[in-house]
Amino acid sequence: MTALRDDRRLDLTVDDFLDWRGDGSGAKFQLIDGMPRAMAPASADHGVIQLNIGSIIRDHLKKLESNCRIATKAPVIPAFKSRKNARAPDVAVACSPPSKSRVFDDPILIVEVLSPGNEDETWESIRALAGVRSLLEILVVNSTRAEAELWRRTPGEDWAQEPIAVAGPGSSLRLETVDVELPMAEVYRMTLLEDEARRA
Repeated sequence: MTALRDDRRLDLTVDDFLDWRGDGSGAKFQLIDGMPRAMAPASADHGVIQLNIGSIIRDHLKKLESNCRIATKAPVIPAFKSRKNARAPDVAVACSPPSKSRVFDDPILIVEVLSPGNEDETWESIRALAGVRSLLEILVVNSTRAEAELWRRTPGEDWAQEPIAVAGPGSSLRLETVDVELPMAEVYRMTLLEDEARRA
């Protein structure tokens, strides 16, 4: 597969995209309607928050001897226009068995960290992935203030119109999909927001 050059539009399928070697810049990409779109580089705090959340969930799943798997930036395929789109949430959890598929099938939970440079694109990705039938919870974590919101699919298969929980400093959120409590102090550990997150 050739690199992305000039302003020529690639029209890639997901399989083409997964075989694509990038544009030579080292940037990470998502596939949006057949076109690779570079992802904004994450800040240091963004990366630490992502790893903190992933580690809490991974350690909890390991303790439970759960068959669920956790991945960072793994390709997840939206339900709509699935041949031409692949998104890469910061963290995803799936409980389906590993397969030969090169994408992360059947996620039950995704986590996205909002940064000032990627907020609009992140919400666009969340809306795209909300149609994935297996997805039950979406956690959205801010990287510029100690705040997280949890969205959950209702028993009627619709998403709640507002977050079902918002956590701020000194509090926590419970992720039902993986049966784990996320204290804000641990989510923001070793970031510039750690002191703020610990305040009761």
